[in-house]
Amino acid sequence: MNMAAQLLTNKTMSQIKTLNLIEPTLYDQTGHSYMYVQCLLQANPDFNFKIQVWLDQRGRQLLTHSACIAHTYFYRPLRQVQKIFLYYKLLKQPEIILISTAELWDLKILAFFARYFKIKSKVFLQFHQFKQTKNKLASLKKIANLNLDFTIITPTEKLEALYKNHGFKRCVTIACPTYQPAKLLNSEPEKFSKVLYAGAARNDKGFAQVIDLLQYNRSIGKDTLFEIQTSMPNSQRYDATSAAALLKLKTLPQHNLILHATTLDQQQYLNLFKNSICLLLYSQQEYQDKFSAIALDAFYAGCPIITAKNTWMGDAAQRYNSGIALDDFAPATVQLAIDEIINNYTVFHVNAKHAAQQLLSLHDPKHTLEFIKLAANPHQPSL
Repeated sequence: MNMAAQLLTNKTMSQIKTLNLIEPTLYDQTGHSYMYVQCLLQANPDFNFKIQVWLDQRGRQLLTHSACIAHTYFYRPLRQVQKIFLYYKLLKQPEIILISTAELWDLKILAFFARYFKIKSKVFLQFHQFKQTKNKLASLKKIANLNLDFTIITPTEKLEALYKNHGFKRCVTIACPTYQPAKLLNSEPEKFSKVLYAGAARNDKGFAQVIDLLQYNRSIGKDTLFEIQTSMPNSQRYDATSAAALLKLKTLPQHNLILHATTLDQQQYLNLFKNSICLLLYSQQEYQDKFSAIALDAFYAGCPIITAKNTWMGDAAQRYNSGIALDDFAPATVQLAIDEIINNYTVFHVNAKHAAQQLLSLHDPKHTLEFIKLAANPHQPSL
C-alpha cells in the first residue's frame, strides 16, 4: 500500500461517523424538534454521518421513511431518568452525541459521569434557551469550573455570552438549522387576507393576547379574518392562562375565524403563512436571547410579523423592515401595527422575502453538521 493510500485509510478509520441525535420529546411533526431532525437528515448526504435518532416511544412511525436509525426509547414521564442510562451507554462509545434541545439537567448528568470514567464520545449540547435563576446560574458556573470537553452550541450571541460569562470556554453560536424551502415565493406581490397565530397555544407565546386582540378587533368594527392554531404544546397540557383564553375563544362567534385544534403536517403548517400577518406576541423576557423558527417560516413565505422589541425576531423585523417590533402588546397598539402593515402590505411582503433570502444561507443545516464534523475530528491528516 502506498503512502497516500495509507493516509487515506487512516483518515477514514479515524473519523467519528456515528452521530446520536437526542430528542426525548419528539413524536410527531409539531414543534421545532421534527423540523430540526429532518433538516439535518436532508443535509447529511454531504457529510455521510450514520445518524441515530433517540426519540419518544410514541414516534414509532414518524421517521419510518427517513435516512436514519430511529430508536423509540423515551417514555415522557420517565425521560429525565432514562437520559441517565442512555448517556451512560453512549458516553463510553467513540461516537458523537448531539443533545439538540439541551437543558441544565443534561449538563449535570454529563458532569457526574465525567468524574467516574473517561468519556470517549464527542458531546455537543444545543441550548435554545436558559431560564436564569440564582440556583441555576450557580449550578452552571460550578459545572463550567470542571472544564469538561463538551461543546455548547447556541442560536444567538446573547445566549452564548451567558455561558461564556459563567466560565464555559467551548461555546459557539451557529444559526439554528432550519429546512431549506424548494424555492422562495415568486416576485408577484401578494394581498393581505388574514391575521395568523401559528404554533402551540402557550402563554409565553402570547396566545391570550391574541384572543384579546381578536375581541378588540371586532369591537371597533374591523372584523378581520383570524386564523389561529389552538393545539396543545408538546407537554400535552395548556398553561392556566392559555386554557382560560381558549375557553373564551370557544364562546366567541365563529365567523371570520379559522381554528386548527389538531396537528398540521409540515406543508399544511407552511401554507398558513400565505397572505398573512403573523402575530408573534412573545414574552420579551422569555425570548430576549432565543431564536424563533416560526418567524423564519413566516419570512420564507413572505409573511410580515408583529413581535417584541429586543428579541431575535424584533431585531430581524426592524433590520429588514419585514414587520413591526413593539414595546407592548395592548390590543390598540397591536391593531395599529396591523393597520400599518395592511396599508403597506406589498412593501412588507417584498421585505420579508428579502429577509428570507438573507437568512436562508445563514440557517443552512450544513453549517451545523460541518462544525460538528470538524470539531469531532480535529486532527485529521491531510493529503
